[in-house]
Amino acid sequence: MVKHYRAPGKKKEGNDANLSPGHKHSRNSKSVYLFSGVTPRQPKKKVKGTHRTYYHLKDVSFLHHEPLLEEHRTIKVHDRQIKKAEAKKNHKLANRLREKTPKPKIDMIIRQRYPRFVDALGELDDCLTMVHLFAALPASESKKIDVELVHKCRRLAHEWQAFISRTHKLRKTFVSVKGIYYQAEVEGQTITWLTPHLLQQVVSDDVDMLTMLNFLQFYEPLLRFVNFRLYHSINLEYPPRLDTRLEAFAADLYALSKYANASKPSGLILEASQLAESKQVESKQKGADGENEKSELRLAQLHHQLLSNEPGALMHLVEDLAGEDEKDQDTRECKNLFKNLKFFLSREVQRESLLFVIPAFGGTVSWEGKGAPFDDSDQSITHQIVDRDAQGHRFLSREYIQPQWIFDCVNARIILPTERYMVGRIPPPHLSPFVNYDKEGYVPDYAKTIKHLQAAARKEILPLPGVGKEDSLQGAITYTSADSNVEKETSCVVQTGESTTNGQENVDTDMSLLMMPHSSRELYETMKISNKRKQNETDLIKQRKKKLDEAKGQRS
Repeated sequence: MVKHYRAPGKKKEGNDANLSPGHKHSRNSKSVYLFSGVTPRQPKKKVKGTHRTYYHLKDVSFLHHEPLLEEHRTIKVHDRQIKKAEAKKNHKLANRLREKTPKPKIDMIIRQRYPRFVDALGELDDCLTMVHLFAALPASESKKIDVELVHKCRRLAHEWQAFISRTHKLRKTFVSVKGIYYQAEVEGQTITWLTPHLLQQVVSDDVDMLTMLNFLQFYEPLLRFVNFRLYHSINLEYPPRLDTRLEAFAADLYALSKYANASKPSGLILEASQLAESKQVESKQKGADGENEKSELRLAQLHHQLLSNEPGALMHLVEDLAGEDEKDQDTRECKNLFKNLKFFLSREVQRESLLFVIPAFGGTVSWEGKGAPFDDSDQSITHQIVDRDAQGHRFLSREYIQPQWIFDCVNARIILPTERYMVGRIPPPHLSPFVNYDKEGYVPDYAKTIKHLQAAARKEILPLPGVGKEDSLQGAITYTSADSNVEKETSCVVQTGESTTNGQENVDTDMSLLMMPHSSRELYETMKISNKRKQNETDLIKQRKKKLDEAKGQRS
């Protein structure tokens, strides 16, 4: 509900009747507020209830000359013409008008809202989540989700994933019940988004699809602008051209990744092509032998500088252009994690997520189906990802593991042992990389195991609890009975000292609470309740873990 209220100390400047029709309560006006970045303000007193949204009169007057309003009015008039044609049963005219429905352009609003490219990257989380969601939704006329919109979102999502995979910007992954979480770092900005599982999605009637479509109307050109800038940053033309054969086999992401291995013509290649064209024109028109000899000599020099004409030879030129990524330690680690490893995906495995994750960390991957780069009979395959017990012919030269092994290796940044991920075994718990277990107060056993494996991979020695690293390395500690008596005495003194200090701290805390203002005291109490709740949850997890260990001990 668009309302205005009087600012403190100012006179009333008008009422709703004096506002233009586009400023009144409508779905179009809400989209204008959303796109223009005008946020509602909270008045001191809401006259007609708290369930209404109030805007300041200055915000409404600021939008009075917004070009987007005129476009929405034009669309409104056009919809009225379609309804009029349908009422007269002139279906041909209605269909013709429906095809020519004007669409609002919000390119200028995106430029105004994000003056810097870093600002757009910083607010890309919700945009990516929304685009990936609509890419997985089924087309529905009743929900106003057309096929073209779904294909457009799917194309944008694959273009983004192809760039992240090609430049090795992916950092964390986590498979949850809601979907798969991804986190990437692009130009210093941490971007986290959620993709739904590739299952049959059902659109509930409780969801306001019109509001979501309004958001998508803004997010779609935003992601297109970002992809355009990112592709040109690594010297690739945008939009990329897809292989129609791979696109027909539903291998869009692989087609885009394959395209990313070949750059658009760089300055060297452009010069060679221009010289070749000039050579043909001059040979036809002038026939000057001296100039032809010069152009041939220059072409020979350029071809000598270029690499051989093998497939993917231009990829090295792109890597040279994107050489600044090598300065980043995280990018270097991610690029070499699955280096020299070759994966094959079985038919039952979710192909799209693994095709995105494995190349992002330096691995080579193929799948079972048409358009695959190699089949399962390739002897150079090191790992085959399977998710079922029944298997046909098994190769002794490769390991058969479950998909969780890929995600756990990515989060740990090391190649984990595959014994616990073998087919038919219950895999270890899939730990979230977004949780700091040390701060939570409970560290799972598998997290400790991964920590020790990481230290072993980096050739580090983890210190014992309460012992420094230097002390653990020296190990020159003598322990006798006399020392034990002294230690007992010192421990008693320390315990009494701790109790004394704790009592003094309690007194100081009580005094500080008395001196606190009421708002700070309430905030402190809320923090205490939150910490107590977190401690109770940690204790509950520890009790459950203890019961499980006891049950396993009784079974054994």
